[in-house]
Amino acid sequence: MPAVSICVLTYGEHARLAQRAVDSIMRHCPRSEYELIIGANAAGKETLACLRPLEKSGAIDRLIISPVNLNKCPMMRQMFASVTAEFIWWFDDDSYIVDGSALPTWLERARKSPPSTVMWGQTAQCDHPHNFTYLDDAVGFVRAAEWYRGLPPPSWRPGGKGEFDFQGKGTGDGRWFFVLGGCWLIRTSAIRALDWPDKRLEKMGDDVFLGEAIRQQGWQIGSVPTEGVAINTAPRRGDIG
Repeated sequence: MPAVSICVLTYGEHARLAQRAVDSIMRHCPRSEYELIIGANAAGKETLACLRPLEKSGAIDRLIISPVNLNKCPMMRQMFASVTAEFIWWFDDDSYIVDGSALPTWLERARKSPPSTVMWGQTAQCDHPHNFTYLDDAVGFVRAAEWYRGLPPPSWRPGGKGEFDFQGKGTGDGRWFFVLGGCWLIRTSAIRALDWPDKRLEKMGDDVFLGEAIRQQGWQIGSVPTEGVAINTAPRRGDIG
């Protein structure tokens, strides 16, 4: 069984990005160490012309094609469904591996982490839900989730994250901590326990809500600053959803 399932989400007629992402994996990762799963949302002809021969040759282990845009989270659920490796390494198509140190570096960091640390990547924070979601009530979304475990969600209202006088300001703690969605590594067991992605999500805010879902379980996120990878190198593509 490979150590990691590498999942790459491609979109539309951006064949150059898809080719670069897949080529970087093939060039820099030992084939015995990974299985490669590709999701092709709103797949264009040039993109399919790039991906189908790689599937036929065995370079891609599983290719999921949708002629329409399912959006990120529904496609992600399909991609994760058959994963059996210990770890999942996620890439948006505008993120890619730049050298051979990437896979061993990320896996070593994960394997040396305590079991309570379940996800690794470039960490970030948002101070207000309007920066990551169009939902009117992000706190209500968390409280209604199957993965909610009773911890007060982030909010600047008193009581947010259990704080009533955060930094002496008389507020709650409204900071949402997460890993940037373009590239991250996670324990497959965490994905299964959370049944992630949340079925209510399409795209916007999925990375931030995943960070909160992890916090709700009492788990932690580990930082792996862009070691051996380039992340989010192209403008947003596809419908906002």
